[in-house]
Amino acid sequence: MSDQTDVQNGTGFDAPAFAERLYADFPEGLRTNMVMSIDGSVSFRGRVGPLSSPADRALFHALRALSDVVLVGAATARVEKYGPPTLSDELTELRSRNRWPGASDIPRLAIVTLTCTLPERSLDVPPEHRPIVITSAQADTSAVRGRAEIIALGDDSIDLTAAIAGLRARGLRRINCEGGPSLLDKLSEGDLVDEFCVTMAPQVTAEGNPVTDPAAAVRSPLDAPRRFRLKHAVPHGDDVFLRYVR
Repeated sequence: MSDQTDVQNGTGFDAPAFAERLYADFPEGLRTNMVMSIDGSVSFRGRVGPLSSPADRALFHALRALSDVVLVGAATARVEKYGPPTLSDELTELRSRNRWPGASDIPRLAIVTLTCTLPERSLDVPPEHRPIVITSAQADTSAVRGRAEIIALGDDSIDLTAAIAGLRARGLRRINCEGGPSLLDKLSEGDLVDEFCVTMAPQVTAEGNPVTDPAAAVRSPLDAPRRFRLKHAVPHGDDVFLRYVR
């Protein structure tokens, strides 16, 4: 077992090897990746960072390396100051070993937004790294026109089913969604998620939990919860890496 000091510092965890062994068997589909506190929160004071450990962050980047496109909601992109994904030398090698025909050197970034208000870091990039903006047909795209590839589908709301099909039509078949919660809810409502990757963080946030706090609950549009199958549950230090699949 690793020394606890090493665990807290993120050493003793080979994220590329771990990801290649346990997550690379995902030929295509929509994978979500998130961290969750043990009292059910996916952020603390609006940020994911306080819940994430060094090992969780290392796996986060490794799962990016195994994807064609990183999908994220605009609110999360703004709060977390998203720019185009970048890969270390180790993750570039991981991507190369698991390369598939037509894959780019780095994953694309796709942002779901109704307002087209995006972090400047995601737009002030070379043409080959421009993001994909997924929005509605009625949205004002003037702020991103010429700086992003635009997929505009749906009238007052975004047609996510058609948008995901649009990503796949562009050869972006391994989709890695990083949240936020509203986007994950909409994808789940549309039955578009093929697997959930969750890091259970050994922390509590006291930010309200729909199980115990009725004010935090949102009524689901689903007739019944959808069931997934546990692929693995792997502890590292006090974190537990969970993977659920169809």
